[in-house]
Amino acid sequence: MKKMIINNAFFRLLIPPVYGILVYLMILLINNDIRQLSSIFSSQEVYVCIGLSYLVTEVLRLNAILLNKFDTEYLGNKILLQLLIGLLVTVVTVSISISAYFEYIVQFGITDTQLIIFNAIFGISSLLYNLLFLSHLYLQKQNISQLNEERILTDMVENELRNFKHEVNPTLLYDGLEILISLVHRDADESEEYIDHLSSVYRYILSNKKTEFATLASELKAANHIVHLLNYKFDNKIILKSNLPESILESPAVPGSFPILIERAIRMTIINKYNPLQISIEHEKEDGYIVIEYALNERLSPMEEDILDKIQNSYGYYSEKPVVHVRAYDQNYVKIPMLAVVEEPLTSEEASINS
Repeated sequence: MKKMIINNAFFRLLIPPVYGILVYLMILLINNDIRQLSSIFSSQEVYVCIGLSYLVTEVLRLNAILLNKFDTEYLGNKILLQLLIGLLVTVVTVSISISAYFEYIVQFGITDTQLIIFNAIFGISSLLYNLLFLSHLYLQKQNISQLNEERILTDMVENELRNFKHEVNPTLLYDGLEILISLVHRDADESEEYIDHLSSVYRYILSNKKTEFATLASELKAANHIVHLLNYKFDNKIILKSNLPESILESPAVPGSFPILIERAIRMTIINKYNPLQISIEHEKEDGYIVIEYALNERLSPMEEDILDKIQNSYGYYSEKPVVHVRAYDQNYVKIPMLAVVEEPLTSEEASINS
């Protein structure tokens, strides 16, 4: 955060001498004694005014810093409080300092008129000083607020781009197009079937872009499309087996979560003719989880971005149960909580309208 102007070293060193000279000139004008202007640099009074300016500005700076540490409920109260306390400490500081100067240095008491003049000038100074401090303080807070808003907007744009990247899934698209190029020259019917699976995957992604929930049945169907597409790349060594009972296939799920997890399992696992990948999807009725299980045979190069955190955040909106990833013995387990749609009871007004 930018340093406050009252704490700036140049401000604290350079402003009081300039203002002290101005105070001395105002006193000369008020007393109609402008002839002493020729001896301004040899006059003792001008240095007293400069010293008094240093003292008052430091007292006001300390007062502003202390009051700024306490937040009041209303902005108007805070401004009024700082102005009044600043004026009070200025009058007390000036009265004590100038009275001591006249009594111990000049050797006679200060008159009430002189004391009023000094207090009036430095009282106005305290108001101007505090207004300068408050204007700079709230301008700084406004700038910080605008920077925070811009940062939030930037984060939102980055999140939208990141989400769009996940929705489009460029890696799957490029893999699909590369396989399609080879299929077109070999088998037209098979390439047409491949296009149907590829279009089904992206049609599912786009159709559920604004949808809050999908069914487990539609999620499994999309996951099977992905397995079919990637089996061309891995010589049909990927097997997806679902053991979910039909009674839960219409249960809600976050759209795209199961296809993403199935693709993650495929891309993070070493797959060849010696190590086929079998993915099974089970239902843990007691714990209320859907379990994706596959062999623990991870590739040496990890994925650039693990999407488990994204899945966890998505399900965190609808369930208190976490998404669990467990490595046990030679198996990987990803446990997804079952979701249930709870309908809120109708109010009396809504019930009367429906009736």
